[in-house]
Amino acid sequence: MNTVSSAQSPLTGQGPGSLDLSKNLAMVFGTPVAVHQWPDSEAVNAELGTLVLAREAGEGGVQHSNVGGWHSKSDFFSWDADCVRTVRERVVRMVMEMTRVTMAEQIGDRKLDFGLKGWANVNRDRSYNLVHNHPNHVWSGTYYVATGDPDTDDRFNGRLELLDPRNGVGLFGIGGYSTGARCLVDPLPGAMVVFPSWLNHQVHPFHGTGGRISIAFNVQIQEVSDPARV
Repeated sequence: MNTVSSAQSPLTGQGPGSLDLSKNLAMVFGTPVAVHQWPDSEAVNAELGTLVLAREAGEGGVQHSNVGGWHSKSDFFSWDADCVRTVRERVVRMVMEMTRVTMAEQIGDRKLDFGLKGWANVNRDRSYNLVHNHPNHVWSGTYYVATGDPDTDDRFNGRLELLDPRNGVGLFGIGGYSTGARCLVDPLPGAMVVFPSWLNHQVHPFHGTGGRISIAFNVQIQEVSDPARV
């Protein structure tokens, strides 16, 4: 096998015959993921935390990907509270922008209808979520309300991990090469993460006191027919 020393490698970008592909390189089959920290969320999160914990105390949860913890019914956006309406507005704004920037063609005068489904989660000590995805939707995401009080410095403690969809991507590599790196999201209060619903993800076990509270959501998108354009 032929080898190339570092002095000869085009990775240095130096010397005669070196290539500059910065204007000719495309990251094909990329996966759009966005995390946005919503400002001024303390009051909203305090109201959400009180509301979610009251619901947890008053009604049984459901079982989906969660192991332990509490998972509400998927009717969160119908709860009658200002904090719920604030989260709904934030979800709509974020998924509209995600849709706009990722569409192959400009939306223009096309009309899109966004259907939302949401639920609250409370993960307590040793609770976690199995690897899963959300079929029959376009976008999925999570809004973080409270992190609880972790009692370990484990970097995976209570964090969301988005799993690389490319089979075999981690079978080989070189130091400093980003392909195959793990994607972990910190559950910081006020942060919202949005990703394609087909993307497998999991929540690592939470170790600590208190509750790790989040609002998860799915988004369906349909184009609305305009009779005037038919």
